[in-house]
Amino acid sequence: MDASMEYPRMRWLVFIAGAIALMAGNMFNLSFAAILPEISRSLDVDIVVANTFMWSFMLAVSFSVIVGGFLCDRFGAPLVILLAALLSAGGALLMPWAGNTFSTALVARVLEGIGTGFAFCLLSPIMTCWFPPKERGLVAGLFGSAIALSGAIGFPLSSALFKAIGSWQQMSAWISIIGWVAFLIALVLMVMHKPQLPSQAKATESSHDGAFKRELGEPLLYISTIVSFFSAWLLQTLILNTPTYMSSDKPVGLGFGYMTASNLMIFFSVAMMLAPIASGVIQDKVFKTNARPFIFIGFAICSLFIYLLLLPAVYTNKSFLIVCLVFAGSGISVLAAAIPLFVGLNFPPQTLGKVYGIIAGLGNFGGATGLYVTSWAVGAKGGYSFAIVIISLVALVGFLLVFTMKRWKASPA
Repeated sequence: MDASMEYPRMRWLVFIAGAIALMAGNMFNLSFAAILPEISRSLDVDIVVANTFMWSFMLAVSFSVIVGGFLCDRFGAPLVILLAALLSAGGALLMPWAGNTFSTALVARVLEGIGTGFAFCLLSPIMTCWFPPKERGLVAGLFGSAIALSGAIGFPLSSALFKAIGSWQQMSAWISIIGWVAFLIALVLMVMHKPQLPSQAKATESSHDGAFKRELGEPLLYISTIVSFFSAWLLQTLILNTPTYMSSDKPVGLGFGYMTASNLMIFFSVAMMLAPIASGVIQDKVFKTNARPFIFIGFAICSLFIYLLLLPAVYTNKSFLIVCLVFAGSGISVLAAAIPLFVGLNFPPQTLGKVYGIIAGLGNFGGATGLYVTSWAVGAKGGYSFAIVIISLVALVGFLLVFTMKRWKASPA
């Protein structure tokens, strides 16, 4: 079917809208993390209470990814992009009014999370339903790079805006602009001619009632969810704890200080942006419709190079340390890009939104779990060494689990 039908030219506009919506949601999340103490003082609440803004956002993302997947299967990606941008940017834009009290600010924050979840549910459907096989690896890589880019600029941009404006509520409203760009592009998509995708024609020919129920009985669905859980664990713990590990005073961390740790993390961030594109090109040229090798590679690289961060021979030699940071950043970003592609290649298109929504939504809880376990490990041992070992072991378990990532029942029709 892919060979007999042409994929629409507007597919790249769909990708751009989806990528910008993803970037906006990630930036909205990180914008609060950078200035949480100031938000706490502004609302006259304890910092522990202010942390509600962070976990409530992630909780909203986890559940809305699942809901968004159902909407994507029913109404298509352009409408879900529109809703994603409207809710996330709308929540950010409301903050100058809603941000005067904790309760109303929390409502706006949850709206941001819901919109971001709707954007994340689109990864697998866009890359595998809107693009031909020869472009899917590249698109997966570009999505991964977009997410990494938003993470790299989210912290400094929000901090700079807050410093210039002096109001976290106004800062939020200004950052919402990127979300409204996605909204406008999605509006254009909604009024354009809606072509039938090759995957939709294939689904029309082969689908019948109960297709989603059949997939609920496929063990690969649950294996992929666990793999996604471990991937989210690695992503959150690496991004949030690696700079703290390097900057914290000895014996808690390496004692490099904030500025040195921040400069070293630049190499980590650049690797996260470039590696998914390189892996995507290799995916299309070499592995083609088999996305599992890069999931293997991602977990293996993470497990090895995260553990190496503990060795004196590495952290006392800046060149060796930079190499390890580059490989760790590359591993987690390649992994994050390969999983939605794998899902798209191994589940039928008519249920892809629902299936990927479940895998990504439930898997997203791995991030919160990883941060909790890391916090416990640091407190229990008085330093980051034990926490780093746990993160490396999680990657090793993920690597071993990939051996079971195959369909146990008939391939999708």
